[in-house]
Amino acid sequence: MISERTCSAKDCLVVVADDMGKSVSVNQAIAEAHDNGILTSVSIMAGGKAFDGAVQTVLARERLSAGLHLTLCDGKAVLPHETIPDITDMDGNFIKNPFTAGLHYTKPGLLAQIEAETAAQFDRLEGAGIRLHHVDGHHHLHMHPLIFEALCRQASQRGVKWIRIPREPLSVVVAFRCPSRGMLPFIEWAVFQILGIHNCRKARKFGLHSAGRVFGLARSGNIDEHFLLGMFPHGTSSFTEIYAHPDKETAAGRIELAALVSPRVRDIISALQISHVSYKDLREKHETIRRCGENIHSDIYCDHKRCSG
Repeated sequence: MISERTCSAKDCLVVVADDMGKSVSVNQAIAEAHDNGILTSVSIMAGGKAFDGAVQTVLARERLSAGLHLTLCDGKAVLPHETIPDITDMDGNFIKNPFTAGLHYTKPGLLAQIEAETAAQFDRLEGAGIRLHHVDGHHHLHMHPLIFEALCRQASQRGVKWIRIPREPLSVVVAFRCPSRGMLPFIEWAVFQILGIHNCRKARKFGLHSAGRVFGLARSGNIDEHFLLGMFPHGTSSFTEIYAHPDKETAAGRIELAALVSPRVRDIISALQISHVSYKDLREKHETIRRCGENIHSDIYCDHKRCSG
């Protein structure tokens, strides 16, 4: 829950779990990370196999904030194949590989189907009684310029104010990347830096905000206690997001869950006097955000110097 004291520079943190609804074991891990740890928000896959359980878990927890984890790759569509035949296979599945999917979505004539599926994913969550406070994308495919604008348009029409734009300091990539991935983490960082410059302008156009720092890219799927304890010296912003992928069924997911419930991680957040918030808290505490004034305003919109116009 948000701190009662006024936000000041470098002191607001939201912790998000992605992939909720993907499986029962993911839902169970997320519930534990919220009940016993630092998790404040979740991003739900509308087409996930365990979608109904995800909804029940969120509705049973008043302080757990929910958002849409837009899924346009490596997952199942909400709409039937006949409605979106050019972006799903006969079984209603999207292209699995996010890079291949991103290339596919550059083809002309697909935007209407992308928009229709995006709207359907929003509709399924809202129809289940979930009030949405943020949006992001599975494998960050929402950062694709065409998809990003479609998502912003839908989010703004539904009163959603927060969208994820990955902004992790290069020093974090250097310090915490998985060596087995070679140069790929640096390539990903550079790509998201370029896309971020363009997309933060788009977000502003639609009245959407994003955190000044977003941690998780360098260790995506492999976040542990060491990472959470070590990221703070690399520079937070006046509003910072951490995203994770806890899962009770996989070894990596269990490590991420352990990190999210770690007493040492809770202690460092407390010691740094960070206001531990959710996206729901920010909506409910609008006056608190207003008291933050320009301290967080510039970071929320964009961290890129070239994105000021």
